[in-house]
Amino acid sequence: MSVAATALQPLESVADDLVASCRTVARQGYRLLVLLREFDIRRGYREARGKGRCAADSAEWLAARCGMGRDVVRDKLRVAYALLNLPETESAFEAGELTFTKVRALTEVATLDNEAVLIDFARAMTDAQVVDYCRRLLVRPAHVGCERRRDRS
Repeated sequence: MSVAATALQPLESVADDLVASCRTVARQGYRLLVLLREFDIRRGYREARGKGRCAADSAEWLAARCGMGRDVVRDKLRVAYALLNLPETESAFEAGELTFTKVRALTEVATLDNEAVLIDFARAMTDAQVVDYCRRLLVRPAHVGCERRRDRS
């Protein structure tokens, strides 16, 4: 469909819809993690539903049924479990205020003591800036009063 062939919405409306869509994507990313975490906790991969046989773990199950790479699933599971210990991060992700990329980076360095400061930072920065900052915190944990998370799941 050609842009010229359709009635154009006011640019402000397009911008608002674009922001709303980005937040929806983030909220759906959160929902995916919650479902994946529950599925993993309940060992849903052991049930042979649909095509194929039982799987050894959630990563194998999703690889077979959804085409997700096993490393991707393991990364999402790591983040999903880490969110259990980071309630403010989980809440901001659920509300669509943070992208998965930001949340993944924050779970590498956030603690209950520094979580609020890191979330405020993440809300104001791009994904790349948050990832870069968190990587630097991993190298120099004392930077800006943040410490490396010791109990990495």
